Amino acid sequence: MEPKTSPIWVALVAIAIVVGAVLLIRPSSTPGVMSKQFAFNPKRGEFLPTDVPLVDEKGKKVIFGDYLKNGRPVMLLPIFYKCNGVCYTELESLVKMLVKESTVSTKKTADSVVPGRDFDLVVVSIHPKETFELGNAKKAEMMSIFRLGFKNLTFEQQEQLNKTLDQGLHFTVGKPEDVRRLTDAMGFFFTYDEKRDWVNHPAAAAYVSPSGRIAGYNTGPSFATKTVRVAVSEAASGKVEPKGDVFLLGCFKMESASKSTRIIVSMLNFGAVFTVIGIAFAIYRWNKLFPSDTLSSGGPTA
Repeated sequence: MEPKTSPIWVALVAIAIVVGAVLLIRPSSTPGVMSKQFAFNPKRGEFLPTDVPLVDEKGKKVIFGDYLKNGRPVMLLPIFYKCNGVCYTELESLVKMLVKESTVSTKKTADSVVPGRDFDLVVVSIHPKETFELGNAKKAEMMSIFRLGFKNLTFEQQEQLNKTLDQGLHFTVGKPEDVRRLTDAMGFFFTYDEKRDWVNHPAAAAYVSPSGRIAGYNTGPSFATKTVRVAVSEAASGKVEPKGDVFLLGCFKMESASKSTRIIVSMLNFGAVFTVIGIAFAIYRWNKLFPSDTLSSGGPTA
């Protein structure tokens, strides 16, 4: 008798789990279970409002367009400074990448991107209660990481990089309505949970050409060296990246006792249990259909 195939429901359970994961980390063009917490609608090729008033880390009043006047593209990164979730991961990944890029830039033949030389990093707080002092502290923390990464360079190289980075790193705050005007134009939508003093938001940064046009995006918490180099180069030339689906990650907090949270947690727990049961049953069936003592170590038997 020919052996039977594995039960079809094992494959169906696996598919259901994958579909569930896609609903949680969803394409930005479709609504998902987190759509009420945050959303992201890429607006490649559209222009950001350059007259949005902000306050930099030194307490100086500026407008977003000031960061475009030097002719360099801008990486616009909306986060909030006290976030210990995806914001922290985004900055950590970006700093690690830029430390290496800045160090490599001291070699004449190197191809790299450095803030203050090739582009400007403009971080804008999306938390309505954060102040420029927090932005100043975050910049100081970031600069200390850079300096630690430069410890093997010459004094002259360190001094030059410190000056360049200081001119290219900007940590800003603004009035909630002004910040939203900028982030809405970027396609970046977030909600402020006053009860928990938390901002639910997507993880995304926009590459902006010197003319103020959105050239492309970096979505998720990671910044890959090659991707950033290409994006900065294309933004500098005014090239807009082609459209495509974006799988979105974000940072959010939900009420642990709420109905929606219980449903999501139950679904995940249920899926995990069924996965374990499915794998165990598949192994059991495999052993029953193909017992080890039926495997021949030699030629065919009589």
